[in-house]
Amino acid sequence: MLAAHTSAVLPRMPRSMEIFRRCKVHWKKRGTILTRRTAIIAALIHSRDGIVSRLSAVAREALPADQRRFHDAVRAIRRRPVSGPFIVTMNGSPDLAARIAHLGHYFHSRGQADESILPLRVRAFIALVGARALDAPYEWAAWVNWALEARVPQDTVDVIREGRTPVSLTDEEALLARLCTELVSGSHRLSDATYSAALERYGRQGIVELVVTLGYFAMIAMPLNAFEMEMSAEQKAGRKPFAPLEIKGSPYSDEGAGFFNPPPPAARAAVTRLPLRASHEDVAPEHQHFLDRIVRTRGWIAPLFQVLLHTPDVAERIAHLGAFLLYDGSLSAETRLLVGLIAAQELDCDYVRSACSGMARCAGLEDVFGTAIANGGSPAGTADHRLLLSFCHALLRGNHHVSEAVYRDCVARLGMAATVQVSVLLGYCVMAALVANAFGITSGADQDRPLL
Repeated sequence: MLAAHTSAVLPRMPRSMEIFRRCKVHWKKRGTILTRRTAIIAALIHSRDGIVSRLSAVAREALPADQRRFHDAVRAIRRRPVSGPFIVTMNGSPDLAARIAHLGHYFHSRGQADESILPLRVRAFIALVGARALDAPYEWAAWVNWALEARVPQDTVDVIREGRTPVSLTDEEALLARLCTELVSGSHRLSDATYSAALERYGRQGIVELVVTLGYFAMIAMPLNAFEMEMSAEQKAGRKPFAPLEIKGSPYSDEGAGFFNPPPPAARAAVTRLPLRASHEDVAPEHQHFLDRIVRTRGWIAPLFQVLLHTPDVAERIAHLGAFLLYDGSLSAETRLLVGLIAAQELDCDYVRSACSGMARCAGLEDVFGTAIANGGSPAGTADHRLLLSFCHALLRGNHHVSEAVYRDCVARLGMAATVQVSVLLGYCVMAALVANAFGITSGADQDRPLL
């Protein structure tokens, strides 16, 4: 997922021409005619060092009447204006934006009673490590001052931002850094030593929340990076000055890479590290309603959620988000399957690969995707397949940003709403893969029921 990849430097238009082109296209679709000067000024509001945010906020009044309730929900849940990831997801689906806001509030509830059992300092440290690993400047900007306020030392923040090897971490920070690094690199699995140390320090619910916190920040980085979102002037004005996160390297390109089928994934021992919570008897009475809500959308408690139910509220929020992405959104079954396969391949996740196998059977797509699922490779399919691969690979490789050419082609072929949903679905599958890999979750024999 985060291995080094090389790519050619992509040519850029002159900055003013590029800003004007994006702004003109964006507003022309909305039926508004802009002068060249007005377009450039409007786009510069959303620019960062020549990189222009690719989306603008959708005003509540511009939404269909039956969708405005979701806009209201985002504002109410967050106690703040719509910004950042919610600008992106509101362009994809207001319902999707509200579901992400509900999940995100579990980790973000600053100034209110914390919902997560993890201290803010721990969540903020993970946010910074995740932002650096995924070259996510918006998340860095959102969390860096909260990390400092939670007493993460400035020297530690600088080391993370600059990508240097830390030398003066506390024991807890060193453990968190190891946990995050092991999951986002190498085999994408936790060593026994790291797992045991985290379990001893944080307990069962705590270690699940550690992994899910990292997974949430990885998920939200996908749409933020895909659409080059940045903070507004108003957001920055409300924060103390901080050193921004530099995006290193170039967007990854699939051009010339071809399609490949690597050797079949290595067999692994089927040992789940935590007791599974599959029925009402496994869950405290006051938490059984969370289990019921998961069953309502999937018909059962899949192994992934049997582990997530160690933190029941989070499990239900993740299930609610996943229900939209997998069942209620506008993406085709083929698109969902391909995005899931890409995540499974990049993170070498047997569980997500098994979920894709079940999705292929249910959708009648085994002939198209069967070989790729079995071998862990990529289907040598249509032009749309290749475009999705390029878009998703760019978010998972290189500097985790998408070139203008790939972005433009994706929006032209899929439409804006579907492109947003693809970026969030990719993040959701990455989050699921991180959890599955961390805890050794296996799909079991029953793969005909939903696993994600």
